[in-house]
Amino acid sequence: MKVFQTCAIFFLLILGTAGPSNAEEAETFAHIGAVRVLGDGPPSLNLGLGVFDMFDDDDAVAGQVEWRFGDKFGFAGPLAGLIVNADGGFFGYAGLYADLAVGRFVISPQTGFGAYEEGKSNDLGGVFEFYSAITLARRLEDRSHVGIRFGHISNADLHNRNPGTDLLMLLYRLYF
Repeated sequence: MKVFQTCAIFFLLILGTAGPSNAEEAETFAHIGAVRVLGDGPPSLNLGLGVFDMFDDDDAVAGQVEWRFGDKFGFAGPLAGLIVNADGGFFGYAGLYADLAVGRFVISPQTGFGAYEEGKSNDLGGVFEFYSAITLARRLEDRSHVGIRFGHISNADLHNRNPGTDLLMLLYRLYF
């Protein structure tokens, strides 16, 4: 867990340099009790720092960059991203996300697929992999978000091996 603590310190330093956002508020697609399901809004950029393969002895520092398109298909929006770890592994992906707001908190489930290159990192069984994640974030005064994400990458038994890997990321989401 020392890797995650180190990442948290660097993340807080990066967060301290973030500037204000002039982004507009996202539309409300639907209400489910106190939960607002968010629809179209401004595009955003997620910047993450955390741990790749967090439940294994071979964990590594990882970074994530993810672009979320603002226009959605109802409540689901397209995204594209890249995860890179310190062992030379990287995963490029595309998928869909949703945003559920409760007060200043936003829960964002997402799913997608992509291509993985292991470098000197973990062998996940093959190139084609799926990615699922959930993020819990708090909206700041400047409309940006700071949060934590748990993600999982695996190939759903498409390859002979399917060890999968888990990620824990601290995220900063900046709107445009």
